[in-house]
Amino acid sequence: MRIAIIDLGTNSIRFDIHEVSASRKGTHQHRRLYREKTMVRLGQDLFLNGKLSEESKRRTLEAVHSFHSTMRALSVDRCVAFGTAAIRDASDGENFLLDLKKKTGIEFRMITGAEEASLIAKGVLNNQPSLPKGTFALIDIGGGSTEISICKGHTVLRSHSFNLGVAKLQQVFLKTQPPVRAGKTGSDPVSELRQFIKSVVLPKLLLEDWPEAPTIIGSSGSIIALAKLVHRDKDRGHLPFEAKNLSKVVKQIQTKTTAELLAMNGMEPKRVDLILAGAILLDELSQMLKAKTIRSTEFALRDGILEDELARITSQKARASQFSFEEIESRIRAWGVDTNHAATVREHAEFLFDGLRSIHKLKSEWRAYLGAAALLHDSGEVISHAHHAEHSEYMVRNANFVGMHGWEANLIASLCRLHKEEKLLEKKNEKKIPFSKKDELRRPFLVLLSLLQIADSCDRTHKKAMKLKRIAHRKRRIELRFSSKSPCDLEILRFEQKKTLFEQLFRVEMTLLKTKP
Repeated sequence: MRIAIIDLGTNSIRFDIHEVSASRKGTHQHRRLYREKTMVRLGQDLFLNGKLSEESKRRTLEAVHSFHSTMRALSVDRCVAFGTAAIRDASDGENFLLDLKKKTGIEFRMITGAEEASLIAKGVLNNQPSLPKGTFALIDIGGGSTEISICKGHTVLRSHSFNLGVAKLQQVFLKTQPPVRAGKTGSDPVSELRQFIKSVVLPKLLLEDWPEAPTIIGSSGSIIALAKLVHRDKDRGHLPFEAKNLSKVVKQIQTKTTAELLAMNGMEPKRVDLILAGAILLDELSQMLKAKTIRSTEFALRDGILEDELARITSQKARASQFSFEEIESRIRAWGVDTNHAATVREHAEFLFDGLRSIHKLKSEWRAYLGAAALLHDSGEVISHAHHAEHSEYMVRNANFVGMHGWEANLIASLCRLHKEEKLLEKKNEKKIPFSKKDELRRPFLVLLSLLQIADSCDRTHKKAMKLKRIAHRKRRIELRFSSKSPCDLEILRFEQKKTLFEQLFRVEMTLLKTKP
């Protein structure tokens, strides 16, 4: 299953596509297929006018149209789209979401600040590989709001979405770069901004007795950009830095012009007009939380949304495999595979699976994997005849068939890889088997492989010369009857080589006998 996630923020719109796959035990894994971030600046002039500007709405609409095209190209099954602070604050925010649905077909939901803070915390706590000891803060500085959670381990102790964001603070307080006093005796915009931040955050911290947080984990682009600026290196946004060094950076940049900021090592050009607001906000929060160290994380709101989706899918009853034979057939035609041979081998393989059920005792669900492997086993021929089995394995693993779980792709790819290996059970070759003796997939894999090898041998010339008719059981002997209107010498010769694995698995003798057409 493929899930698209769209996070429409005040500055940026973020877009991910994930492939979600189930294991045999019912748990779900995911891997990211696509990621994109575009700075649409939806909050441009919003906090001065109270409405979304036509220009910012146009940019956002173009981005969503582009995402919709990508979703079609990658066969996305479900799209989850959210709007955050800009949509909450704009008087026409909800109408704009309706307009997006009308023009793109994508339905956005406006989430509350509390939901946003909760999802951000979930995204970070469930994915960040190492969390600080003791209490720490998760901070996401956005364009229209800032979400803060105080955590200990994987537990959230306090959480709140503050009506603070760099676009809002820049537009209302700083206005220019550098900020300018209103006359010689006018108030200092930076001091006013610092006082405003304290007035919003401190009452909450004091009334609810928020604990101190020696470490801050920042999950926003603003904090990553500030890390790069502190380190004076565009490639070091992932490294931690001391809060006192952030204070030094604030003093350096608050008097510089935009041109001077752009000349600084580590400065991100796209964030130059908002960097001071973000730096002052983070500096004030660090002081109020008594933080000493600040570090960034790649995980944020999108990851929290994905966690919710994974939980929803896992709670549903497990379903049978959802991959499509029509898509596989379409793909091998596009690749230039010999589709007649592929279809013939699938026909033989399914005939053998059905006729030998009393011996192999596999459940019906395994039949689909055998059929898929039969269609795909020679895909690598389009790259090179030499080592084509290895090429087939690579193509199947990386084809991203819609609805095919990761373990299923691995199973089918392994069948393709080893369809020419008939002596796998010899001790010297056992290491080639991709599943250990304790793995529940080992026996089904070997049974399916033995059937695939026989099916492939029965069309050795790729001429559909042999038609399998019926299967007869004679104690420890199996007779495979076929009809043919043309010589099948190569098929019979190949069959004698390829029946080995099946005979070893079930300790039977298999013979191929011609019957009347």
